Amino acid sequence: MKRDHCVILCVEDNPINMALMHHIFKKYSQIRLLKAESAEQAIEILGEEIPDLIIMDIQLPGMDGYEALEYLKQREDTRHIPVIAVSSYAMESDIARGREAGFAEYITKPIDLKLFLSIVKELMLEVAATREL
Repeated sequence: MKRDHCVILCVEDNPINMALMHHIFKKYSQIRLLKAESAEQAIEILGEEIPDLIIMDIQLPGMDGYEALEYLKQREDTRHIPVIAVSSYAMESDIARGREAGFAEYITKPIDLKLFLSIVKELMLEVAATREL
């Protein structure tokens, strides 16, 4: 099914950070933002709709971002989705661990908005290109 918009799932337990994501994406009519406060809630959403991109906090209650990524990579219908890690863990070793785990990108908090939007745009263009094939 071809869509005329992109769906982004944001998995973030901090209400302030979630509000920031809402604020960032509300001005883009071609993007629909789905929100989950935990990886478990995100998994429930995946039962109803498969997003084009996932923005995942690493530190989540219950299942953390790494466990959630592993779950996504095991599912046939979600393994193709690029996942951006967002974390306050900003050491080089944390970033390397995130990349080794399979996150498409690893963004540290506080978020550099220009860099973040550039990464989202690049990944969404890749998703759009694969949709047209």
